[in-house]
Amino acid sequence: MFKKFAIALIVFSFASIAFCSNEVQESIINTEATVNQEIMPDTAKIRFTVENSGLNIADLKDKNDKVVSSAMNAIKATLAQNEQIKTIAFNVRNIYSQKDKITVFQKYEVINSFEVKLKDLDKISKIINLAMQHGVKNVSNVSFIVENNENICNQMMGEAVKIAKNRAQYLSSAAGANLDKIKTINPYCSLSGQNVVQKSALYSNRAMGAVQETASFDTIQP
Repeated sequence: MFKKFAIALIVFSFASIAFCSNEVQESIINTEATVNQEIMPDTAKIRFTVENSGLNIADLKDKNDKVVSSAMNAIKATLAQNEQIKTIAFNVRNIYSQKDKITVFQKYEVINSFEVKLKDLDKISKIINLAMQHGVKNVSNVSFIVENNENICNQMMGEAVKIAKNRAQYLSSAAGANLDKIKTINPYCSLSGQNVVQKSALYSNRAMGAVQETASFDTIQP
């Protein structure tokens, strides 16, 4: 099972106004709240690479193109409407060696890369096996993401705001003050995933995300 963990952190600063000898003095109350939420990623991205090396670039490119075309056509036939496959890179590298402190050209290396985006995570192993059946030997990267993370962050920040505000209200009440207005809010939200690389088998991954927000409120002491 693939999961992400998200953390919402809200830090509030509350300004309080105290009346002393007919003078108004401002003070600060800080509160902090953390919300933890386990999230299932809704998208997987699998990156494949096809590599061949030799002395004739045209021949190498032709070999790569045949494998990539065959694999991409086979995979494309299995994809749903909200899934996609695309070419992402083509590279040619010169390979050298050292002989008697002299750099000697050995061969060319031609690399083609393409990526498959899946919404059905149960299809990951099937897609990898299908690519390998058509000559792809390298799965360079498998990543899991949450595409609609803005709604998740907003929800978690809202929950953290309620907790932090309740704590501020409790503290201000204990101190004999009343909450006034919000002074500052500085939001931060992030969901980051770990990558899994495996040629023939997939293992579940866990990732960490963080949501942080800071805010300031005024309080008025009676």
